[in-house]
Amino acid sequence: MVNLTEKWVKIEVSDLANYPDGINQIYRGEIDGIHIKQVFTQAEMFLVKQNLDRKKEELSQLCSQQRYGDLIGAVLTANGSDTTSYFQDAARLRNELTAIFNPDYESTITAIFRELSGGRQVEVAHKNGNAYSPAQIRFTYPDRGGIGLHKGNEFINLPGFEQLHEIVKLKNCLSYYLVIDKPEQGGELILYDDLPEELTIPKQKLDLENCQQRRYDPEVGDLIIFHGACIWHAVSEVKGSKIRYSIGGFVGLSQDEEKIHYWA
Repeated sequence: MVNLTEKWVKIEVSDLANYPDGINQIYRGEIDGIHIKQVFTQAEMFLVKQNLDRKKEELSQLCSQQRYGDLIGAVLTANGSDTTSYFQDAARLRNELTAIFNPDYESTITAIFRELSGGRQVEVAHKNGNAYSPAQIRFTYPDRGGIGLHKGNEFINLPGFEQLHEIVKLKNCLSYYLVIDKPEQGGELILYDDLPEELTIPKQKLDLENCQQRRYDPEVGDLIIFHGACIWHAVSEVKGSKIRYSIGGFVGLSQDEEKIHYWA
């Protein structure tokens, strides 16, 4: 029997060299995820939160309401196969992130992924001169039920993903996220280990409380990369008066396996 805790790696940034092909190891199922501590410092993330609070109204055109709260960023499936608005929003968000994050968001994430890339080139996914968004920002509000059960493979064949399929091996790709600010309680990542690959009953009828689960609660500034496309997962309900702030997206091998791309 596999020791599930051994398939989850928690490391310092200084230990990245111990997993030089870590992204591919997750793809292959050798490990489920890597938790990297303090990719951004807590002080840096405090300033990011302040910048987001200050700019949220200014970013309202990039904001969409979700069941769990608000999402800031481009939404690839918003207009079906017509991705014109998506790429416009992605360009604006990339520009805004340079003002929100110091040190630079993309430079920092690219450098981390490069350490885990097996020597591959790392870049934001792009097609025909259009760059995909590197991330989305999520505000998960208290008492909204958290972010419900899902996995990435559920969505990869929706309209809007057609061009991305030409670039990236979307099936079984990885998810990543950083914690910008934690709530008072809740907001943990939950992995469900004994759910079938394909569900045969509606999600709302599942007895998730009695399913085998692992909970991970990264600190502010920590980065998690995990096998989000093929492992059923959720984010537990936020409690208290504080919002959970997070930023993340997806990461995967190119079709020729010579590059690592990330997008949202």
